Amino acid sequence: MACFAISWSSLLITLLICSLNCIAVAEPSYVFSLCPDKQTAAPSSVYQTNVNTLLSFLSFNSNNENRFYNTTVGTGANKVYGVFFCRIDQTVSFCQECFSLANNSLNSHCLGKKESVVWYDQCMIRYSNDSFFGTMNDAPMIPMWNRQNAVDIQNITSNQTEFTQVVLETLGDVSSQAAAGLSGKKFATKEGKFLSNLTSMNLLYTLAECTPDLSVNDCNTCLQMTIGNMTEMCNMKAGCTMMNPSCNMRYDIYAFYGDALTPASGPSPVPVSGDTSKNTSSMSRRKKMLLIVGVSISAILALMILLGAWVLMFKRKSKKPVGEEMDEIYTVESLKFDFSTIRKATNNFSADKKLGEGGFGEVYKGQLEDGRYIAIKRLSSSSKQGIGEFKTEVVLVAKLQHRNLVKLLGFCLSGKEKILVYEFLPNMSLDRFLSDPTKRESLNWKTRLTIIEGIAKGLLYLHEDSRLKIVHRDLKPSNILLDEDMNPKIADFGMAKLFGIDQTQDNTDRIVGTFGYMAPEYLITGHFSVKSDVYGFGIIILELVSGLKNRFSHKQQIDESLLYRAWRLWNEGVPMKLTDPTFGNDFPVEEMAKCIHIGLLCVQEDAAKRPRMASIVAALNGESISLPLPTPPRFLNDSVDYGIKDGGSDKCTPALGVKDIFTDLHPR
Repeated sequence: MACFAISWSSLLITLLICSLNCIAVAEPSYVFSLCPDKQTAAPSSVYQTNVNTLLSFLSFNSNNENRFYNTTVGTGANKVYGVFFCRIDQTVSFCQECFSLANNSLNSHCLGKKESVVWYDQCMIRYSNDSFFGTMNDAPMIPMWNRQNAVDIQNITSNQTEFTQVVLETLGDVSSQAAAGLSGKKFATKEGKFLSNLTSMNLLYTLAECTPDLSVNDCNTCLQMTIGNMTEMCNMKAGCTMMNPSCNMRYDIYAFYGDALTPASGPSPVPVSGDTSKNTSSMSRRKKMLLIVGVSISAILALMILLGAWVLMFKRKSKKPVGEEMDEIYTVESLKFDFSTIRKATNNFSADKKLGEGGFGEVYKGQLEDGRYIAIKRLSSSSKQGIGEFKTEVVLVAKLQHRNLVKLLGFCLSGKEKILVYEFLPNMSLDRFLSDPTKRESLNWKTRLTIIEGIAKGLLYLHEDSRLKIVHRDLKPSNILLDEDMNPKIADFGMAKLFGIDQTQDNTDRIVGTFGYMAPEYLITGHFSVKSDVYGFGIIILELVSGLKNRFSHKQQIDESLLYRAWRLWNEGVPMKLTDPTFGNDFPVEEMAKCIHIGLLCVQEDAAKRPRMASIVAALNGESISLPLPTPPRFLNDSVDYGIKDGGSDKCTPALGVKDIFTDLHPR
C-alpha cells in the first residue's frame, strides 16, 4: 500500500514506480492450502512413503523448463499422483525457490493427508490418491487482491463501466490465446487500455494460464468460468487474481509479469533502446529500487514514453492466435440471436406471451419465423450477472446434452438486455401440476414415476457422466420442466456455474437457493457437494409420492411439515399412508415403498450417508440393490438456525468463509 501513499494527481508516475517496485521485490508468497480431513495416512504407511518419494521427484524436476512436471509413485491403493506447476513467466531459480516454500507449507498444513494442494502466488503443488492428470478441476476458486493494489476502480477512473468492459474484453482475449497453447504452453499475457482520471490512457495488464496437460477445450472452459467468478468476486477492484487447481488468471493496473516472460501470443517484440530493465540486470533488486527512487521526474517521464513505445511495438507485432481446436468457445457465437428477432417472436414482450417471472427476470413464449416455439428467459436489469458470467453460463449450458436437461438454443446480448433462448416445453413446470389440485389429479403414479426416473438420470449426468462435475444447487419442482409426453427436463443453471459465492467487503459469502429444498449442511454452514442435489431430489420424490408441497412458514409446527410426516409414518411402519389420495389403490405397493425409501435416504441429515445418483438410478431401474435403513433427517422449521425472517422469504445469507464453501477436492 506504500506505493499509493502519494496524491492521485501523480497517478501515472506512481503507477510506474509501483510496478517496478512490485516486480523488483517479488518473492513467492503463500496463498492457500486445501487438505480434506476425510482421508489420512499414517507417517510410516506405504502411502505416506510414496508421497515423500513423489515430492522428492517433483523437487528434482522443479527446474523443468516448461515449469510443469507430473508423475506417479506406487501401485494399487498406495499409488499417488502429483504435479508441480509454476508460472511460465518465472525463472527456473524462482520456481525452485517457490517449490521449496510450498513443500514446507504442505508439511506444515497437510502432513499425513491422502490428498492436498497448496498455492503460492506463482506456483502450486498438488497430490492425490486419485488420478487428476489431464482433468479440469475448477474448485476451489481462490480470489486474491494484490497487497500493493487493493484499490477501488473509482480511485483510478471516472468511467467505471468502461474500465470493467476493458477488463472483461482483455481477459476474454488473453484466455483465448492461453487456451490455444502455441508452443505447447497454455500461457498468455495481454494489455488493454483505459482512460484514467487524468484523461490520459493507461495500460491494463492481464495474464492467463492453464496446466499444460489440459485439452484446448478444457483450458478454455476453466478460464471462462474463472472470468465469470472474477466478475462476481473482483467487482470494483483495480487488480485481482483468481486461482484454482487447473488454471489461473490475473489483471492489474501495473506490470506484474515475471523476469522470464516470453510472450506466448506472438513473435518477440523488438526491444526499445534505453530500456533500463535489461541494462541494470546485474544489479540486485534492492539496488534497482534505490535507483528508481532516486531518478528525477523528467527521467521517469522519459522512461514512460519509451515504455509506451515498446508496448505499441509489441501490440503491433502480436497476433491473436485462434487454433482450429478453439472452435468450442467461438461456436457459442453461432448461438447468438438478434434482439429484433427476439422482440418479434414475443410481440415486443407482450403480457400475453409471458409464462412466468422470478428473481432472475421474466420468461416469455415466442415463435420464430420458421414456426418453432421457444422459451425466452429475459434476465432482470437488476441481475448481478455480468457479461463475462453470462457468456460463461452460455458456454456451460450449451455443452450439456442430455434428454433430461432442457436444451439451450441460443442467447442474445444487446445493450442492457441479456436473454437466454431455450426449447419450449408445453407442459411448463412440475410445480404447476403439484400446486394445482386439478392438474395434480392428472398425474397418475406411472407418470410420476417416469418423472422421478428422468430427474435421477439428469442428475446422474450432471454429477458423474458429463465432462464437468456440476452441482445444480437449486433443484425444485419449478426448475423441472415437462415436455408434451410428460418427460422431465432439469432447467435453470444460473446458480450452478458460480457455486453461489458473492464476495463482500468483509470477505463473507452469500449462499443462495430455495428454502425447503436446500440441504441442512448447506443452509446452516455453507458446505455443499453433489449430495446437496441428492437432498433436493429426495424432497421432490416425497412431494410426488404425497402430492404435498414441502412448504411451511416460521409459525408452522414441525409435525405439520412433509418431511416430518414422511419420517413419522415410516417409523410407524405405515409408509403407504403418505401416498396421494388421488391414486386410490392404483399403484404397485412395492414400487411405491421403494420410492419412499429412496426419498428418505436422500434427505438424511448426514450427507455422507445419502446415496450417489448412480446407486439411485440403479435401484429405480430394478437392479438388485440392498437399500440401507434411513437415518433421521434434520427438521428445520424455525429461523433460529439460519436467519430467515418470518414473512415467506425463501433465501438466506449466512456469513461463510471460502474454506467452508468447498468441502471436496475430488478430481474428475
